[in-house]
Amino acid sequence: MGNELSAEERRDMEKRRMDHFGRHISEGQNLRVNRTIRMFTSLDSSDHLTQHYERRRMEAGSSAPDWIQRLVEQLGALTPAPELAGLGALAIAIIIDNNSSGPPEESTKEALRCVFAEEKASEVWDLIDECLKRCVMHVDNTEELLGDIRRIEVQLSAAITRLKNSMVRDGHMTSEALKAWVNGAAFHIQVLIHLVRLGGIQRCDPVERLISAYLSDLDLLFNKHKEVIREKCRKTKVYNSIGTALDNPWENLLVDHYLVDDTSEWHELSLGLTFEQYCEVYYDRRYVTQKLETQTYFSDVRRNLQQLVDQRGSFNVH
Repeated sequence: MGNELSAEERRDMEKRRMDHFGRHISEGQNLRVNRTIRMFTSLDSSDHLTQHYERRRMEAGSSAPDWIQRLVEQLGALTPAPELAGLGALAIAIIIDNNSSGPPEESTKEALRCVFAEEKASEVWDLIDECLKRCVMHVDNTEELLGDIRRIEVQLSAAITRLKNSMVRDGHMTSEALKAWVNGAAFHIQVLIHLVRLGGIQRCDPVERLISAYLSDLDLLFNKHKEVIREKCRKTKVYNSIGTALDNPWENLLVDHYLVDDTSEWHELSLGLTFEQYCEVYYDRRYVTQKLETQTYFSDVRRNLQQLVDQRGSFNVH
C-alpha cells in the first residue's frame, strides 16, 4: 500500500516517459507555408524584393551593368504602387530571376514549384504557374491583370477543393499532398488580397471568410493526416539472448519493444505507456508544431488583412 503511487505521481511519471521518448523523435516532412510565399507577400515584401535584387546583382559580377540595363528595359521606372505589393513583388522577383544566370533550381519560381511535386497537386500548380505568368506579363497593366486574376482565382479555388476532397474522401492523403494544399490555400488567399488591393473586390469580407474556411479545412486535414500516419505505425518485438539456462530457454531471452513508424524507422519503447500514447507523442513531435505554425500564419494574415490590402510596394533598379 505504502509503495503505491498517487494519481499525480503516475501522471508525472507518464509525462517523463513520454518526454524521454519524444526527445528521440525528429521533426517530420516540412508541411509549412513555403518561404517564397511568406517573404514576397508579407508586409515587408518590398524589403525582401530589394534583398533578392541585391543578391542577384552581386551574382552578376562584372556583367552587372548589362544585367541592370535589361531590367530597366523590362520594368521601366516603377513608382510605389499597390500593384508592386504581394503578388506584384513575387512577379518582379521572377522577372529578376529570368534575367539572371543562376541555376534554375535556385530561382524563386522553382522553390515554389517544388512544393507541388505531388501528382494530385499538379492542377493546383498549373494554375499558380499561370497566375504568376500573368502577373509577370501585366506587371504594368492593372486592367489586364485584374481580368486574368479573376478568371484564375475561380479555377484555383475549385482545384484546391478537389485536392482537399481527394485526401479526405478518396483516400489520397499523403504528407506531400497536405503540403501542397497548405501552400495552395496560402497562395489563393494572396490572390484574393491582390484583387482587393487592385480594386477588383471592394471589401475584405470575402478574404476573411476564405481564411476562416481554410483554417477549418486545415484542422480537418491534419486530423486525417494523423489517422493515416497512425495506421502506418506498428509495434514489434525483438528477442535478445542474455543467458545460458538449459532447462528453460525462455529465461535466456530479453524482449525489447519497438515502434516502427511510417518511414520504417525503429524507436525503442519502455514499459509503462500504451502503444497509443507512444503514437500520440510520435505524431505530436513530428507534425503538431507545424500545424500550429501554419494556423498562426493564416491567423496573422487575417489579423493584418487591412494593412496588406492598403500596402504600396516599391522597387528601384539601381
